[in-house]
Amino acid sequence: MIEEIMHDFYRIEIPLPLLELQSVNCYAIKGPERHLIIDAGMDNNSCRQVMEASLKKLEIDLDRTDFFITHCHIDHFGLVTSLVRQGSTIYINRREADMVYRVGSGDIVSD
Repeated sequence: MIEEIMHDFYRIEIPLPLLELQSVNCYAIKGPERHLIIDAGMDNNSCRQVMEASLKKLEIDLDRTDFFITHCHIDHFGLVTSLVRQGSTIYINRREADMVYRVGSGDIVSD
């Protein structure tokens, strides 16, 4: 579901299958030069299909889109890896960026 909050500012409701929460709110801001996606949803097929269909309906070109991630929960961050394009910028706070780097480097290992 897409809801226009104000001119060129949209809430995109992304379903969250298999989670206690029913959905996550992602936001899209259309700009004259670049667009911004705030949070992206989980990285799974149903989330990806809803997000891609929503972006297509809103005529948002991912080649001109940056991403702002509020925090590193899977339902906010997971899908960004499928949406990001060369030249995109991902904005995230320093503490969570450091954590993502440490996980990716193998410094953090889970059981």
